[in-house]
Amino acid sequence: MAVTVKHKHFQAFTLVETVTALIVSGAIFAGVFSIFAILNDKFEEELVRGELVAYCNYALDDVAQSIRLADEINTDNNTITTLINDITQHKYTFSEEGIFKNGIPLHEEVQYNANNTDAGISRHKIFYNPQKKNGFLKYKLDDWEIDPLSGNNANTIYTAPGVKGTEMIESSFVIKLHTKLIMGRDEEDPANEELEFMRIAFSAGAYINRM
Repeated sequence: MAVTVKHKHFQAFTLVETVTALIVSGAIFAGVFSIFAILNDKFEEELVRGELVAYCNYALDDVAQSIRLADEINTDNNTITTLINDITQHKYTFSEEGIFKNGIPLHEEVQYNANNTDAGISRHKIFYNPQKKNGFLKYKLDDWEIDPLSGNNANTIYTAPGVKGTEMIESSFVIKLHTKLIMGRDEEDPANEELEFMRIAFSAGAYINRM
């Protein structure tokens, strides 16, 4: 009696095919990952830019509002002090740690003073976090300028003929805030984006006192 033995054939990938598939898959995943990394960096940069823009706009709005309400404004060494009836109301100073108002970082005043209604500009939280714990520098406040409009010839918004026009110019102030979006690069890297913010504020009280 003859016995017939059937041989089973198994189909599988060869080593070459497996390695090729791994290489192709790795290349695809690397491409997808790089795209997501680029998008994530862009998304983070936009969030950081939004944080910086919100902070700078709030700070300058607060300074401008204080100037509008004052009847005397003193500027000295990049510091601005607003007074009403010879009584100091607010003193603003510039620092890389943020804009200080009466010796307190402006963002801390907004965040931690639950009853803060000063200037009536905004009640939402303003964040100022220029550097992460790992040393990653996101942005930097470079400098600010506070000048009477009379000393800033590039601005003629309040220019008018005659003595009253001069008084109006001298009762107006130009505040410029220069910043730089760094996002972990070297501070002098040309790729860093420079952002400038400006306000022109007119003090009616100072104008009346000059007449």
